[in-house]
Amino acid sequence: MKHSCQIVSTLLAISFTGAASAASEAGLQGLYAKNYLLTDDGSSATGSNAFYSVMDVYVKFNSANGIGKDGERIVSVFGQTTTSASTYGVDQKAKYLNSDGLAFQHSNTSWMPGTTAGGGTGNNTWDSFVTLGCRAQGATNTGGVTADPYFANPNGPDVSAIVNKPNSVGAYPGAGWFQSNPLDNLWETNASANADKLIMIGRFTLKVSDIVALDTGAPAPKMVMWLQTTGKSVAQTGGTTMYAFYGANLRSDMQSQYTISNKVWTLDPTFEGVNLGQEAWTFAIPTPGAAALIGLAALMTGRRRN
Repeated sequence: MKHSCQIVSTLLAISFTGAASAASEAGLQGLYAKNYLLTDDGSSATGSNAFYSVMDVYVKFNSANGIGKDGERIVSVFGQTTTSASTYGVDQKAKYLNSDGLAFQHSNTSWMPGTTAGGGTGNNTWDSFVTLGCRAQGATNTGGVTADPYFANPNGPDVSAIVNKPNSVGAYPGAGWFQSNPLDNLWETNASANADKLIMIGRFTLKVSDIVALDTGAPAPKMVMWLQTTGKSVAQTGGTTMYAFYGANLRSDMQSQYTISNKVWTLDPTFEGVNLGQEAWTFAIPTPGAAALIGLAALMTGRRRN
């Protein structure tokens, strides 16, 4: 079936480049993603009932020194129009897209998280949204997530993709967002807020049927994430000294590095896929048998319309 023969049995080499050295050190580690399948009502899918393919993206830490304003944390993500020596010439323009241009799925007609708790609009488990620490829409500090001036469509009307807004010279630094209340009681922007030391920055959801409907032979859609982040972290040399950083470059497609005060952070993209052998940063699809059922259902629906 489509895609099943294209998905390789090993993760991309870029996911492991330098990972052993970074993972053994304290501090900021880079981007991390979890990919999983859900039914149309937002519950966990087992295969043939998969309706949504969801990718949650985080900034990963390997330590959780301190809390609050003194803790390891991030407070914003954004893009720039330049490259710099500190990121070894890496292009700093922000990107948040999938390689096939498929529409991101929303129950809330906004990229900003819904603030109504109890399962209200924007609180479905499959709703695409951006965040800074808050993992559940409508809970705790959701309302503090704020779009920056270069986020052209944070509140719609079309939120099927993130649209950048040009700056004063017509360049596109890329949409960004920040937490306007980073010192809430739960310290959600801190690495210490959760046992896994992951700070969530966004959920990106595609329909399984959109993925399956791609042309035969096409690779599975890949999420591309490039962004800057600001915050605090301990040195990656294993020390406990806290450093403020202002623009560490994070990418899903390759390792990047960041230097401040003569300390070098090695930042790797890491990925947790739902399918055995799923290529890093690609969206999940059901097993070949389940995908065949979805394709057959779509074919039968088309025949009825005819």
